[in-house]
Amino acid sequence: MLELFETNPNVVVPEAEYQRLLGYPRKFVMTGRARELADAARNWFSENGRPWFYAREVGEIQLANGGLSIGGVEFSSQRLHDLFAESGARSAMLAAVSAGGECEGKARELWQAEKPDEYFFLETFGSAVAEHLIALASGSICAWADRLGTAALPHHGPGYSGWHVSDQNKLWNLIRANRATDLDGRLGVLESGMLRPKKSLLAVIGLTRDLENARRFVRLTACETCSLAGCKYRRAPQANWVNHFETVHRKD
Repeated sequence: MLELFETNPNVVVPEAEYQRLLGYPRKFVMTGRARELADAARNWFSENGRPWFYAREVGEIQLANGGLSIGGVEFSSQRLHDLFAESGARSAMLAAVSAGGECEGKARELWQAEKPDEYFFLETFGSAVAEHLIALASGSICAWADRLGTAALPHHGPGYSGWHVSDQNKLWNLIRANRATDLDGRLGVLESGMLRPKKSLLAVIGLTRDLENARRFVRLTACETCSLAGCKYRRAPQANWVNHFETVHRKD
């Protein structure tokens, strides 16, 4: 069983991804004050941010009567059920990523100091970091899966279309079931499903050995929307920018 836990990932957020989240057109060139604010946020995070990601494989997948159970825990996402059913996925990686609490704390400090521009650029960079981390995690999973003749599906999580955010607590408890000590204090989930730190993300990445099916239905692979630059395991051309080892442990 695969397990990944990276507490010091190499975060290099693509400029195009950062600009997309800032709301600028894809080919827009930032200058002046915007350039200054964007660089300041990136530099602050490089010096002070504490991002991390964790993922582990779960083999107990059950599909019955339109329901989906992972590791003995039932989830309410019809979309995830259909994705697993169509792809023939029989195992999954459970992932958690976070830009860390330092970014959220600094953004709050900037807001309280009545610096809304600095606040906005750092908040947005934190979102870009979270998206980049799920790309890094997914890229690591794709590389491992490719060696085993397996394909990774697009990541999906509570709060995404077709999966109610209320399942965040159940997914987080399942993710950290075997890592209570290592993950303790890194992330929390409110009753509403909101994550703290808020620049965090929980996801499920299905794994299938039915490669012909994955090729026939391109949307069943993560490649078209994966923003990981220079990936050697891409099964389909990249079409859109989106919101994916350093340390790898194998558990038998």
